[in-house]
Amino acid sequence: MELLTSILFATALAGPAAPSPEALAAVVAPTDRMSASDLDERTRLSGDFPNERHRLYASESAAQGRWDDALRQFTLAARYADKYSQHRISLMYWHGVGVERDPALAYAWADLAAERLYPSFVVLREKMWLELDEAQRAAALREGAALYAQYGDDVAKPRLAAAILRHKTQITGSHVGYHDGRLIVSAPGPGAESAADSVGSIDLRPMYAAWRMDPDRYWAVEDAIWKDGAVEVGPARKASGDRDD
Repeated sequence: MELLTSILFATALAGPAAPSPEALAAVVAPTDRMSASDLDERTRLSGDFPNERHRLYASESAAQGRWDDALRQFTLAARYADKYSQHRISLMYWHGVGVERDPALAYAWADLAAERLYPSFVVLREKMWLELDEAQRAAALREGAALYAQYGDDVAKPRLAAAILRHKTQITGSHVGYHDGRLIVSAPGPGAESAADSVGSIDLRPMYAAWRMDPDRYWAVEDAIWKDGAVEVGPARKASGDRDD
């Protein structure tokens, strides 16, 4: 009995098995890899948008093969109605990358990602459903109900809306509402005595674009992007050793 307990404990510590190259190819996105300057730019732009910020951190972790952190960050982004992050989580569970393979839970996340009927996500969800057996389908429906209670748009969109509105109130400018559109921050060089001695500047206007400050317009832009179908969607393939029935 003690030997069996020791074996089980050692197995638990070992975590999920290393994913196959095929599984990694299905889960890694080309946009996970980015230059240092791109990462800096995207970090700055996403600073006060928790969905974008955690999605970015997740992609960075995925590019480095740190899948446990990628899952954690994608899950945090998913709390703010981030459909792409929910989609990436579904692929991780489907292919067993960073987690034990769980087709039922993968489908539940895929269904959540397809909540707004973005075409590519819907197609992937339906492909997954066809691969599940009856027991897995029943489990997927149970898992889905719990996920929607935490991550569905009815509860997740208000979280992001609150974050956007907090961000909006923190914009630096005239307290009577005036600004002339200039949101350029200059960085002074060593020993600089005035702003004229700056060594570079950052254009903050994209951070405060009007559509990003309005939750309804923010989601309208997201819908326009994702409904175009231009999204990285990994294939729902059988892992080696899966049954064909």
